[in-house]
Amino acid sequence: MSSSDPAPPADTGQGATLDTVPESATLWRWRIRQLDLPVQLIRAAVVVGLYFLWSSRALFKGVPITVFGFEPLPEVKDIFYAVPSEVWDYFTAYYHDLLFWKDLWVTVQEAFWGFALGSTAGLLVGLTLGYFRRLQKIFGPFLVFSNAVPKIALAPILILWYGIDMGSKIALATVIVFFLVQMPTTAAVGLVDPDLNILATTMGATQVQRFRKVIIPGIMPAVFGALRLAAIYSMLAVVFGEFLASKRGLGQRLLYSVNQFNMGSAFALMIVLALIALALNGLIGLVERRVLKWQSNREGGQVVSL
Repeated sequence: MSSSDPAPPADTGQGATLDTVPESATLWRWRIRQLDLPVQLIRAAVVVGLYFLWSSRALFKGVPITVFGFEPLPEVKDIFYAVPSEVWDYFTAYYHDLLFWKDLWVTVQEAFWGFALGSTAGLLVGLTLGYFRRLQKIFGPFLVFSNAVPKIALAPILILWYGIDMGSKIALATVIVFFLVQMPTTAAVGLVDPDLNILATTMGATQVQRFRKVIIPGIMPAVFGALRLAAIYSMLAVVFGEFLASKRGLGQRLLYSVNQFNMGSAFALMIVLALIALALNGLIGLVERRVLKWQSNREGGQVVSL
């Protein structure tokens, strides 16, 4: 090296830190954009506004409006509703109640297994019928007819078949979830871009490879949308089954609270049930974001996204 060449920069141990500053700042800017502060502030304002309306009992005072002889916002008597303080009293009173957690665990198990069994069966049947068109022509009308049967009407029959324990609620949730997943899956397979299949075939892909690399990725957005909806309906089916006949469960506890005009308990239990459904939905949203991370323009898990 000649004397006129500039000397290399001394290693002061700060080079790595200086290099990472722009990346760190960019990451924070990206996180702030993802957070979308205006949207979060509006959400917070809506929650605070609803809370004050609820606390002030204004939501239950009624509005003198009649639509075709029906009053959509009637005045509700004091005995038929609860305010946030009464709901909070229930949470504080039953937080240490072992029976409450047993009922919660029973309802969670029923909803989970109904969702797992129904969505698995619906996904497999939907893929099979969507991929093999002849099978769809044979069995499609029978599934359409079965889907037309009111599922709630099956609840008393399922209780007679499976008893009043967890089995009848799991069966009811399985039936409802099955059709919520099967129908969109079958339709999604038929809507996969045929040009992609032709391209994969010309590139020498086998039938199994086309199924794995074209069909499965192509139907995932529709499948996850159906799964998010199925998670909510699984909870609804379980609660309805517990209303009819059950040994344990939050639905049975909710029905008892309403019959006793204990509205604080009833409102609190409805909040707990909603949180369970949102938790299931959130788990599906996390899996969706990981599976569909190649879709940069898609926001997964919209129900519980922050």
